[in-house]
Amino acid sequence: MRFAILSVTAAVALGGCSMGQDMSATDSAVADFHAKLNNGQFAAIAAAAGPEMKNGGIDFPAFIEKIHTKLGTFRSATRQGFNDNINNGDHTFTASYASVYSTGPASENFVYRLNGGKPVLIGYHVESAALLK
Repeated sequence: MRFAILSVTAAVALGGCSMGQDMSATDSAVADFHAKLNNGQFAAIAAAAGPEMKNGGIDFPAFIEKIHTKLGTFRSATRQGFNDNINNGDHTFTASYASVYSTGPASENFVYRLNGGKPVLIGYHVESAALLK
């Protein structure tokens, strides 16, 4: 009986989770990030980000502007992998993309907090040979 109650409780708790919805929300947030990047809206990207991006010891808007200067115009991205994680009530979605910019390819990794269903950027990592030039 105790196992049955625990199983029903777990099923109800997980019933609200949808990896497809999380992936769609994250893909939309990444598209918005790239649109703002191309439009030079670096402060808007930073304003929408979580405190992890604002209190990380760097000037995040200036960092994003330098990335844009080095990589050029964003052209396309293909998702390469993802991780949907719920841990102690903290819901994060990490997605990796093979992206193409006007100066060449880049590997991008975005980490979003999805608590409340709205993606908030809490991590951004990018690798590209164009950043070394």
